[in-house]
Formats: sequence, structure tokens, C-alpha cells
Amino acid sequence: MRDYLLALIVVVLVPLIVRYAWIGILAWFWVGLFAPQWHTWTFMRGAPLATYFGGATLIALFLAKDRKPFPFTRETVMLFALAAYFAMTSHFAVNSSGAWDFWIHFMKILLITFITPLLIYGERRMVWLLLVITASLAFYGFKGGIFALQTGGAHMVLGPVGSYLSGNTYIGLAMLMVLPLILTSARMFHQGWAVDLGFEPLRRFSLPIGWFLYGVFWLTAIAILATHSRGAFVGLLAIVPLLFWHMQKKWLMVLVGFFLIAVVGVTAPEPLVERWQTIETYEEDTSAMQRIQSWGIAWNMAMERPLTGMGFRNSALGYEWWIGYANFEGGWRHVLSPHSVYFGILGQHGFGGLAVFLLLMAFTFHTLNRVRRTARKRTGEIWLSEYAWALQIGLVGYLISGIFLDVAYFNLLYAFIALAVIMRRELEQAPQAATAPASDPPTEPDPASGPDPDPEPVRADKDTVMSGTLMGPSSPRA
Repeated sequence: MRDYLLALIVVVLVPLIVRYAWIGILAWFWVGLFAPQWHTWTFMRGAPLATYFGGATLIALFLAKDRKPFPFTRETVMLFALAAYFAMTSHFAVNSSGAWDFWIHFMKILLITFITPLLIYGERRMVWLLLVITASLAFYGFKGGIFALQTGGAHMVLGPVGSYLSGNTYIGLAMLMVLPLILTSARMFHQGWAVDLGFEPLRRFSLPIGWFLYGVFWLTAIAILATHSRGAFVGLLAIVPLLFWHMQKKWLMVLVGFFLIAVVGVTAPEPLVERWQTIETYEEDTSAMQRIQSWGIAWNMAMERPLTGMGFRNSALGYEWWIGYANFEGGWRHVLSPHSVYFGILGQHGFGGLAVFLLLMAFTFHTLNRVRRTARKRTGEIWLSEYAWALQIGLVGYLISGIFLDVAYFNLLYAFIALAVIMRRELEQAPQAATAPASDPPTEPDPASGPDPDPEPVRADKDTVMSGTLMGPSSPRA
């Protein structure tokens, strides 16, 4: 039944994409993150849905009359530089054929990244894309959180079998990156920001949708812990203070947490505690020592070829070649992986490739920070500032967890970059608000989180919340 339903969705979406090109971007990220083809059992299982939707989007792009000019920003320039640098390292790669195959795969991700700002603009399209990305991964947080509560956290939460997110570490990182987006979406529906989505049922049921998303937020946090991924756990530790600072009723949450732990006796499941304790005793943990070995291998590869590295898929040359670059050899034979975003790029593309990647991350972070700090004051629209904050915190989680996880070519990261470019353009092209609001109007209390009420004028270094009517009259920029 799932196969027939998915086939029907594809049949309906493809002509719709040809007519409305921007829907193709939503569909592409949906299949890339939710991976619906891996939830089926027969003829649709593993179907190349990204190819279907991506091809339809390219056709629609040439037919579309409402596309925007390509935005030449520092982020897009660095993306071109990254593509060119990786092409150069693929030319000099030790595994040339495998390197070019992966370079083509990566170019498909960058192609959609470049197309996204052409078709996604304005309040409605931007928020729909944010909601699709959020919902695609929040599904696994909702499902995984319930599973963890039912099993007491004794079993790992995994992604869909067969997909890129099938492993516990990858689904853990993906949920970590969208956790702030879930919180911001819950706040948008619950507090009724002035966002026009053009869909009446969402306005009518905005309050219960907001309550539901708050629940999904907490279930996703539980699911991240239940992946047993130490990389995701460290990333969660990094963003929790940032989330907490942005929340309302902080001390009430602290008191509830104290009550649950000290009075009710709620504790972390033993399997999770044992897993986390290996962070301190990493010398005794095989998995941790494998990472240290792999980092040393990547460093030695970069030292041998500092500008070109070894290229994509260098590990395909086999264990004996790989271990020749190790500082030590343990009593294991494992999947040959750098186990780190940074060491992975270093070993594959040398110091030059790592420098380009880090500049791209720095520019994206700075752009999101600028939008977060100035969007509401300049445009009078809360959603742009709040979603920029969510993307910024999600990027922090990626950068911290990426120390331990090999996810340099994750399509969600490049979706964040594309959204940063779009938000910057929206900020620069938006009509200036007549006057910045002098104070926040009273809003309905946020049960899970929300910016602290602030009676002072809006300042660049503090996030504030302005309520409105969800999907009410269009904003000046809609």
C-alpha cells in the first residue's frame, strides 16, 4: 500500500513541479531528508526519487518566469571555489575514477543549492521550505522519542534502513541540526506570528499545531540521546545552553528538572550512561581509538600532499594502503573512514580544501548572525530573525558534532547555506520598517520555550518575540 501511495505522490508532484518550479525544491529536500522510498517494501523501494524531482525542477527552471537572478554573495562564491577545488583534487586523486564519481554526486547537491535561491524567495516560499525540512526530520524525532520512552532507552534509535541516515550517528546529527527549527516552528504556530502560508487549515489549527510541535521538540531531544551517538551527544551539549538562553520560564524548567531527578528519581538509562562514560576513558574504547587512528592517517596524508590531498574515496585502495599512513595499528579492521568532517576534508583535499570549507562555514555563520540580529529591527518581521537564529544554532551543532562524524557532504548542511543566502537577500531587499517596535506586545505564554519578554527597545544583541496572526493578512513583502 505504501508503494502505491508513494507512486501516486510522485505522479501528482512531477507535473505540479513543471508548473510551479519552486515546489520541486521542496520535493527534492523532502526525499533527500525523509527518504520515503526506504519506507516502502516492493517496487518503490530505493527508487531514485531525487532524480525524478531534480529533473522536473531543472525543466521547470527554464520554463519559469518568476525566478530570481542568481545571488553572487560570498557564500555562493565560496561554493564555486569549493566545487573547483574538489575538481582539482579529483584530477590528482589516488583513486581517480572513484573520485570523479563522487565529485559528480557532490555536484548534484551543489546544483540544487545553487538553484534554490533562484526559486525560493519571499515569506511564503521560504517558510514552506523551512517547514518541509523541519518536518522531514522531526518525523524521526517524534517516532524515535516515543520508541526511546517505550524501551527505556535500551535500544538505539536508527534512521531508515538503506538511506544515508540509516546509521545512529547520521540520524542523530540530522535531528540535532533541526532541533532549533522545530522549536522555532512551534513558537511560530503557538504565538501566531504574522506569516502568510496561504493554507487556511494551518491558520485555523495553529494553536494545537504549536502544542504538538513543542511535544515533538522534547521527543526529538530524547531521540537524539537515544541514538547512543557520542558525536550527537557532544553537539547537543554544545547547543543546549544556547537553546536554554532563548527560552522563557527558564527557572521553572530547572525546578521541573530538579523535581524529576531528585524526587521522582528519573535517571538516564544504564546503556546510555555507559556509552557516554567512554568519552572520559577513550583510551580503553575501541571506537574512540579508531577515530584517533583515522585522524592521524588523514593528517599524514595531508602532510604528504598538502594542496591536493588524496582525493575522494581514497579508502577504496584498501586497508593495507590506508594503514600505511597510520601512527599506530590497533587490533581491529574497521570501515575506513576519517570519522571527522575536518580530518576527512584534510585527508581528501589537503589544507587548501579545508581552508575553503572553513571559510564557507564562517561566512554562512556570520550571515545568519547578521540576519538574526537585524531582521526584526529593519523589517518588523519576527519570523526571519527567529529562523535565522534556529539555522545558526543548528549550524553550531553540526560544527561541533562534525569533529567526530564524517558528514562533510550532507545535503542538509548545504540547505542551510542556501537558506542563509536567501535570508540575506530578503533582508537587503525588504522595505524598511517605519519604526522599530518600542516594546513587545503581550503574547500568550510559551509553554516550552520562547524569548524572554523584554520591555526595552529592540537591540541587536537580544532576540525578542513579536506576536501576530499566523497566515493572516500578508506582510508588506509577501
